[in-house]
Amino acid sequence: MRFLISAIIVLGTTIGSAWMASRGKKINLQDWAVGGRQFGGVLYWFLSAGDIFTTFAFLGASGWAYAYGAPGFYIFGNVALGYTLGYWLLPRLWEIGKKHRLLTQADFYNKRFGTPWLGSVLAVVGIVALIPYIELQFTGLGLILKLTFGSAVSTDWMIVFAGFIVLVFTFLTGLKSVALGSIVKDVLMVAILAYMAVMVGVFTHDGSLITIFHHMDQTHPSYSRLPGLVPAKHYTSLWFMSALIVTNLGYWVWPQTFQYAFSARSGDVVRRNAVFQPLYALAYFFTFAIGFAALLAVPGLSSSNDALLALAAKYFPGWFLGLLAGGGMLVAIVPGSLLMLTAAALFADNIYRGLLKPRADDQEVLKVSRYALIGVAAVSVGVALSNDKTLVSILLIAYSMVSQLAPSVLLSLLWRRITKWGVLSGVVVGLLGVTVPTLIHIETLIGKSIDTALIAVAANFVVTVVVSLFTQPPSEEAIRVGIEPASGEMYAAPVVAAAPQPELHQ
Repeated sequence: MRFLISAIIVLGTTIGSAWMASRGKKINLQDWAVGGRQFGGVLYWFLSAGDIFTTFAFLGASGWAYAYGAPGFYIFGNVALGYTLGYWLLPRLWEIGKKHRLLTQADFYNKRFGTPWLGSVLAVVGIVALIPYIELQFTGLGLILKLTFGSAVSTDWMIVFAGFIVLVFTFLTGLKSVALGSIVKDVLMVAILAYMAVMVGVFTHDGSLITIFHHMDQTHPSYSRLPGLVPAKHYTSLWFMSALIVTNLGYWVWPQTFQYAFSARSGDVVRRNAVFQPLYALAYFFTFAIGFAALLAVPGLSSSNDALLALAAKYFPGWFLGLLAGGGMLVAIVPGSLLMLTAAALFADNIYRGLLKPRADDQEVLKVSRYALIGVAAVSVGVALSNDKTLVSILLIAYSMVSQLAPSVLLSLLWRRITKWGVLSGVVVGLLGVTVPTLIHIETLIGKSIDTALIAVAANFVVTVVVSLFTQPPSEEAIRVGIEPASGEMYAAPVVAAAPQPELHQ
């Protein structure tokens, strides 16, 4: 039964969203990469929510609750704090993208600095940062497929199959099918998690949610305060705040963020979404509660990534496992498709056309983008097969890398003097700061209690500023791309009617 239910959910959603996205028109590059720039409030809401509610939110958060307890609470602050910055940043990106007809993050760099090669170089950085994020979706999807099919098929083959599913879903119709699939995915998964959180105490005989938290206090008294259940990991308050800062610096500089910002119909759509999107953080309460219930009911799992699925498999009925598997597959397929599409667009538009064949037209770039999807899927599956880290650990690695783009993006919109050489030097220093300590097995430069990526971002910022002060700034036209309003729709000063002047009587 679980296989039939999950198959209906996945096939119905993927085929239905692909058909609705492609009916009545031939897909061009703009449709494929940025949805034709026509997404209204509903589609934009679910597309951006799809980037939040991923396999990480579904399995990773519950897994960290299971393994570490309180250190995972930093996740609650991500969405709410992130949209404080997003309320200013995203409408600005939309404004720039609409005026200059941008498709990718690298296009923004090209236009802002008037240097095509800079966007191509940073496109490589974006693709490399996206690989572990895509890997996370494949790893989670492999786990969910194993729940569906049982242990008859190996996890490795499940991951390969997961990559194939995501590839097929994205290949034909691009961003609009991802947005349509997000509607089904989010509604279904929020309902499933809410039901599971409410009923878990009944099925495990632990009582209500309040009783579960009471049992956690008795059995694992350190779970609700730092450093959590594993003090040796040094997840202290300093680590907590540094991880929160790093993830929020990286929150809006992901390459896919630029593409879905460009997809909106208007700046007002983007701004309204930034006001209400933080409500999605409430869904994390369910995943954490389920993780704690799993620690009480199924302790001793070899991998914390399995916590939610192991709990469901042991205590919940077959029909529910079918819903859980189908919805869980969509949680990996939809965001994974968005990430793969972004990586493929960066390669085709900014590496293939930007460096290898500058005269390629849009149809050729679209064709190359689809072929690039195959390469991105293959690399991500290969990385997933060779990695046994927790889902949260994989995500933190991805954020450590992509956060090194934050100084360049923010300074591009705030500081006229930033230069291409400053950007390039800062990014290189930042990437060295997050990779070298890992390669030589030094977790941080000042001890175990702080996220190394924060130090790397600080060094990145300093180098960007210093090098920019000693190098030639871009042209005035390039500077105006980032500093001045692009079209004036949302940023022009309001027109104030002049006060009526008294009549003069002679």
